[in-house]
Amino acid sequence: MKIGVITIENVNNYGAELQATATIKVLQDMGYDAEIINYCYYKNWNFKDTQMSAPFVSMSAKGKLMYRVKYRLVNWFVSEVLPRFFPTIRRRILRFDDFHKINTKMSKRYLSMPDLYQAKMDYDVYVVGSDQVWNPSASSSIEPYFLTFAPKEAKKISYASSFGVSNIPDSLYEKYKELLSNIDYLSVREQAGVSLVKALTGKEATCVLDPTLLLNREQWGNIMLAYPHMPSRYILVYQLLPSETLPSLAMRIGEEKKCPVYYLAKRAYAVNAPKGMRLIKDAGPAEFLWLIKNASCVVTNSFHGTAFSVNFGTPFYAVLKPSRGGNARITSLLTSVNLMDRIVYEGDAMPAFSAFDADLVQREIQQLRNDSISFLQNVLGG
Repeated sequence: MKIGVITIENVNNYGAELQATATIKVLQDMGYDAEIINYCYYKNWNFKDTQMSAPFVSMSAKGKLMYRVKYRLVNWFVSEVLPRFFPTIRRRILRFDDFHKINTKMSKRYLSMPDLYQAKMDYDVYVVGSDQVWNPSASSSIEPYFLTFAPKEAKKISYASSFGVSNIPDSLYEKYKELLSNIDYLSVREQAGVSLVKALTGKEATCVLDPTLLLNREQWGNIMLAYPHMPSRYILVYQLLPSETLPSLAMRIGEEKKCPVYYLAKRAYAVNAPKGMRLIKDAGPAEFLWLIKNASCVVTNSFHGTAFSVNFGTPFYAVLKPSRGGNARITSLLTSVNLMDRIVYEGDAMPAFSAFDADLVQREIQQLRNDSISFLQNVLGG
């Protein structure tokens, strides 16, 4: 059986690349011929904007200008110009490219929505997910992520797809209801997604693990690569969103543990780390895995920073803002493995460092892993 998976990838983002690779490897381990349908995401500067790819929520004139500047001009400059002058940026881009060449089977590339919809594909099954493929705030049409390009007779599955939000605008309810009805088997990554699917369609979606958690520590160990010149003990900061508490907590743990604090940049062109931290900006996805696995503690507000810490049994703290709408994916995961005490809310008193029972958590993850793989086996007919 041949399976095509469409998701968000090739955007120079650790979580996006790793979830794409994990999905393919899990399906291949189940005995299927699986590959990524290499549809260029709109944040990649190579994406060709067309009338067909207009976003669900219209942008203002200023928004359209900012879109062009950020995703076409700036991203082109970072990808094509800066690497010629900055070895660290060139090294990071090469590491991302090499990661997929080694680990992820890809189809030919589709640079525009018309290219995707006009393609003649021969997959038996089409899968969408995971990541925030159904986020209504995307700046380009997300219709492909409802598998509307796939032949009507083909089996269509969502695996761990995420809305990235807790609510859908009323103006989009009917659109989402229609698009979700195109998918035969629905699974989502968060309990909030289960509620949204129920409200939109009346259907019951299954809550499953993010695909990065379907591979265990040993399987990821075969993929990761050591980041050079690191000490045996260190605190790792992976920060995606602004926070005052997060760097302060990391520095305090570093002082308590008497080890240096490293700041893993989310962008290749990062210039400085917060005061007292050492900057890492050229790691690829394989090095990202190694850095989390070998850290004495990870302090993060990233979902995948949290998920890999849980999976590897690395002590961690997830620093969240109580008012942020995107917390559900982290809280849903930590609730499922009884690790809600690893959350530190912005402005709360900072905890003293502590580890958790990694063996107990591994047993809980394995049960959830079994349930999620059973979902795939059942819907694929295995």
